[in-house]
Amino acid sequence: MNRKILTVIVAAAGLALGSCNRSAAPEAEKPVLTVSIEPQRWLLERIVGDRMEVRTLMSRGGNPESYEPTFADLAKLESGVCFFEVGHLPFEAAIVDKVRANKPDLKIINSSDSIRLIVDDHGHDHGIDPHVWNSTANARIIATNMLRAVKDLDPEGSETYEANFCRLNAVIDSVDSVCAAILEPAAGASFIVWHPSLSYFARDYGLHQLAVGAEGKEHSVHNTRDVVNHIAEHGASVFLVQKDFDTSKADVIAKSGSNTRVETINPLNYEWDNELINTARAIAGR
Repeated sequence: MNRKILTVIVAAAGLALGSCNRSAAPEAEKPVLTVSIEPQRWLLERIVGDRMEVRTLMSRGGNPESYEPTFADLAKLESGVCFFEVGHLPFEAAIVDKVRANKPDLKIINSSDSIRLIVDDHGHDHGIDPHVWNSTANARIIATNMLRAVKDLDPEGSETYEANFCRLNAVIDSVDSVCAAILEPAAGASFIVWHPSLSYFARDYGLHQLAVGAEGKEHSVHNTRDVVNHIAEHGASVFLVQKDFDTSKADVIAKSGSNTRVETINPLNYEWDNELINTARAIAGR
């Protein structure tokens, strides 16, 4: 075949293909679901797979105790079809009221529904401890609440969501078994935290959490001796500090005659499964 003719044919085919591509219907955007914190995203993404997009309202490194959503955050939330709140986090009540006023048709799901909540005295909403995600027992309930909601939103995907939920439940069971095995030698042990973020974790595995901070505020140097005495009284051997926390205060207390280890945890880690196992290992010293 004449090379010039062949060139014309190839060029024409390319133009035709390009024309077809341009005229093809654009891929439909996925429905957007919004969650409050990263551990929720980990759980919800394992249920919805690639059928929906999951976004986190509070960015990584944020503090649920002091986080104040911006107008951009609220706009992002309102662009979705459903908001999964943790339930009882300080910033959520104000958000829900604003969203209901601006977008009354946005579905809002309380992830904590049916969880046996712990009442504390650390200044949370109505005294309820909101750190429900730091627990395998609670994660099963949270995942069940999420499954029910996404099936209502997308009935056609129900079989997919059910299958994904079963796989997620198997992972949760595995994490529970690993944590229980790690913590078995430490049954009944006490551990120290600044902020009481592991109440539900402690309840799951028969541990005692000692919170030495008050509403997120650190103890002053003048309180150090009282804290050390408190630690000694309860025989706690590990001081858990959260990621990005100034560990110098914990180091001072740990070295003040208490022989307490300082370990770093990150309760807001996206990788929920790895973080719970890391927490168990930190407490058990393994």
